[in-house]
Amino acid sequence: MQTEIEKLLDDNNKDNVVFYNNNQKLEFEQIALIPMDGVSYVILHPLFGDYGDDDVIVYSVKYNDREYELLEITNEETLSKIEEIYLDMGGRDD
Repeated sequence: MQTEIEKLLDDNNKDNVVFYNNNQKLEFEQIALIPMDGVSYVILHPLFGDYGDDDVIVYSVKYNDREYELLEITNEETLSKIEEIYLDMGGRDD
């Protein structure tokens, strides 16, 4: 069975992923895995809270054998580059 991070980094796995933050369950739909400049980025659609149908959050994924870290990307230049790659991969532009 794959861990949530392994699911994110597996191009063939599109299952929802669940993380916990302060005992709060956070479930996401996987949209895309974007490799850029030696960093893995994931585009996730939150399935909790007041997010709209088209809202996404972009995270960088840092990991090793025992630990992982998801860092939300807020830099507009980085987000634009990721969006461009996503659209070039055939992603939707809604």
